[in-house]
Amino acid sequence: MVVGHVELLKSYHGYPNFADHPAVYELGRIAVTFFFVLSGFLITFLLLEEKREVGTVSIRKFYVRRIFRIWPLYYLVVFLAFFVIPHVKGLHIPSAAVAGSDQQASILGLFLVLLPQVALSLYPPFPYAEPLWSIGVEEQFYLFWPLLIGRVRRVLPLAIGVAVAGIAVKMGALAYARTLNDPARLVFWNHFIDYFYFNRFECMAIGAIGAWLVFERKERVLRVLFSKSVQVLTYLATVFAVCTTYGKPILQYGWHSVLFCIIILNVAVNEHSLLKLRASIFTLLGNISYAMYLLHEIAIGATMRLILSVTGNQFSGRAANVALYVIGSAMTIAAATLAYKFFELPFLRLKKRYAVVKSGDLTSR
Repeated sequence: MVVGHVELLKSYHGYPNFADHPAVYELGRIAVTFFFVLSGFLITFLLLEEKREVGTVSIRKFYVRRIFRIWPLYYLVVFLAFFVIPHVKGLHIPSAAVAGSDQQASILGLFLVLLPQVALSLYPPFPYAEPLWSIGVEEQFYLFWPLLIGRVRRVLPLAIGVAVAGIAVKMGALAYARTLNDPARLVFWNHFIDYFYFNRFECMAIGAIGAWLVFERKERVLRVLFSKSVQVLTYLATVFAVCTTYGKPILQYGWHSVLFCIIILNVAVNEHSLLKLRASIFTLLGNISYAMYLLHEIAIGATMRLILSVTGNQFSGRAANVALYVIGSAMTIAAATLAYKFFELPFLRLKKRYAVVKSGDLTSR
């Protein structure tokens, strides 16, 4: 995620970069896919727990919780990206911005109604607001998901159906577009494909399948997924998928999502997981992860400006690039920590008032 946006911001400024390398620009998108799967896993598990404990899902409380958790920082970044940063000389990117054009009002409108991935499908990327696309995808998924969980008795077929439908739509649209010779129709279908490229409902549905396995205590399946051989194979396949150019560029991330779901299941539930993330540092990073994701591009842009003003180096050498990655990461963590403590926490305390089921250690079940 950081790698992709560091190289992207360098490309916006015209500095030497690897933004067009498939292994680089897909790296961040694969990382976001992991968080889609994790989100589907966690929220589906909590919805199932709520339904078991109280017999239903409180849609109103669910939406209120989402608003307090997601919207404040989302709209803060929208405000910064559209109204503040374009007037900050050190961060403004004239070559990539559409400020003052007819497009900006349309892009802003789509961001305001939580449709940022539609904006990315139709218009050029808007600097520093790009990471918000995945938040829009999640909010659209959770617009209908709790309604379905609350009403459907058989959750597994539902999740499988959503996953299969998401993959099928993408594959079908791509296959159809390849048969077109009419440029005008091809433009439309390219926008359609771009929209569904960003809309990864199937990834969250795959995470939901993992949540169902844990909730229903499907020990036979879990025993297989928890075996050391499956864990080792999963980690090797994940490294191969993330670190190589094989199969890239990617239209859909179904098999990545399956790998990530197995990893999440082991880390969250398996007491003998090969990968353990229970140290306090991981708790801290987990708490600030949302702010890290939304603010990292701004922090990287500020770091680029700082290095350029101090050294004059335009990132043509190794030292400047190492400094950019190290200092940029540190500034991201610092900005996210401040945002969490002084901006997010008041809203999170309000969110807790509407909690029906407490989230906690899944291994305690």
